[in-house]
Amino acid sequence: MGAVPYEEAIALTGTGRFHLLLLIISGSTITCTTSEILGPSYLLPAAACDLRMSDLDKGVLGAIVYIGMIFGSHFWGYLADTAGRRNVIRVTLFADAVVALLSAFAPNYAALVTLKFLSGFFMTAPQAVAYAYLGEFHSPDNRARAFVWAGVFPAIGLLLLPAMGWLVLPQPWAVSLPLVGEAHAWRLYVVLCGLPSFLTAVGFCFLPESPKYLLGQGRDQEALAVLQKVFRVNSGRPAHEYPVTALLPATSDAGAKKLADAEASGTAADPASRPAGVRAVLRSVWQQTAPLFTLEHALSTFLALFIMFGIIAGANGLPTWLPELFNRMALWEGEHPGASTSICGSVEGLLHRDGAAAGNASSSLARLLRTTRSPSAAFPARRALDPGACVATVEEAVFVNNLYLGVAALLAPVLSVYCVVPLGKRNLLILSLFLTGACGVALDLVRSSLAFMALSCIVVAVTEMCISLFSSVVVDLFPTHLRAMAVSLSLMCGRMGSIAGNFMFGALLENVCPVTFYALGGVLLVCTALACALPRRGKFGD
Repeated sequence: MGAVPYEEAIALTGTGRFHLLLLIISGSTITCTTSEILGPSYLLPAAACDLRMSDLDKGVLGAIVYIGMIFGSHFWGYLADTAGRRNVIRVTLFADAVVALLSAFAPNYAALVTLKFLSGFFMTAPQAVAYAYLGEFHSPDNRARAFVWAGVFPAIGLLLLPAMGWLVLPQPWAVSLPLVGEAHAWRLYVVLCGLPSFLTAVGFCFLPESPKYLLGQGRDQEALAVLQKVFRVNSGRPAHEYPVTALLPATSDAGAKKLADAEASGTAADPASRPAGVRAVLRSVWQQTAPLFTLEHALSTFLALFIMFGIIAGANGLPTWLPELFNRMALWEGEHPGASTSICGSVEGLLHRDGAAAGNASSSLARLLRTTRSPSAAFPARRALDPGACVATVEEAVFVNNLYLGVAALLAPVLSVYCVVPLGKRNLLILSLFLTGACGVALDLVRSSLAFMALSCIVVAVTEMCISLFSSVVVDLFPTHLRAMAVSLSLMCGRMGSIAGNFMFGALLENVCPVTFYALGGVLLVCTALACALPRRGKFGD
């Protein structure tokens, strides 16, 4: 067989053991990201007395990972498009594992915040780049299914975190360590949260570079060698039996890419005009980013940024506050046996008791808010924090509730695997966003904790699944040399949505509670309308 297009060549490698291994290792990067994003929610109450954290300190520690991700998104997207997918993923995962180990020995609050910022900075690369890396090993016919299966891995993280926390955080033991002093169980939990990053980084040492990336760089023979390896692992036959002997150059990508690289390095012009180091890098970053906002790609970029903002605002904003909401509803139901009310009814009921109970209510609510004001809230300590003796523990009910959420988040992508082919990625995305938007609005309308829990599971599980699903849509909206940057920027915008969602709950919940849930559902419904503007088939999906 003569020279063939890349999409035909990758289809001829078949599917099998290599793609299963690829899915497990690439998907694990998403589990690692989930561990870093939601890990502090379990960490904060257990570490509060050791680090003398106020509620404001807890809020900063809970948000600092997102801030680090925002700072890293553009940088790592640029490197992934210029230095290679696998190298960037592997280096940043190893770096995150080292940062997690150092975090376990953080002597004070400032050191832990700094290290968590670095963790977010490094972890933004694996999550974003892994989608581009995974997609470029699949043909268009199999790519959607692979991305939907990747949506299982955030759920694994949602199950892994409460399981590890339940095992470790309630432990009362303490050991003496240099620089740290008396170390409690939460420090071991920090190490365990970084372990998936280390194991996944080791896994990437056994995977090759993306052949589509290599082809886009003009490294045709290296790309062909990778495809031969994929064929050999999948089929069990010798590499020389792979029917493709040459690949057609990726003219739509390679020419623009090589020209941009040449201009950035100064080789396209006279050597005297070659820019200095920092200037060259900044110019190259600009040349890698600017095409996303040209007339050809501007609409796709806008849709990618705004829709991802709304999806991740729902996927990460609500789960952070759910434990506190569960606690408040349970407290109200405990004081009003047999009665029912909405979540906002329970919040407002606790805030506006009248008559003789007013004084007692104020002190009770003050105690509740001292442990639940921040997003870490709802993991209340059984004992008051005593700086002299750190004995803070975490309620078991918190772990049980979050395990339910993890199970729901695991089922959603599994079910969607059987829907994505007959419906298509775009239609499945539209239906999923409409469902989550409607359920988000209905959170304030249901009048029992069980119904609230069920709707919350739908919102969390389906929006988590939509992150992977929409990332696969974004990959098909842009050519190869812009994909990693596009996914990175969309996820950066999504992380802004996470921060906005957290602040929205904190600002509105006690003042105009119903608006909180109408805003959550409204943003997802707006994303539904915008998703209708997506092309039925990605412009660069073939």
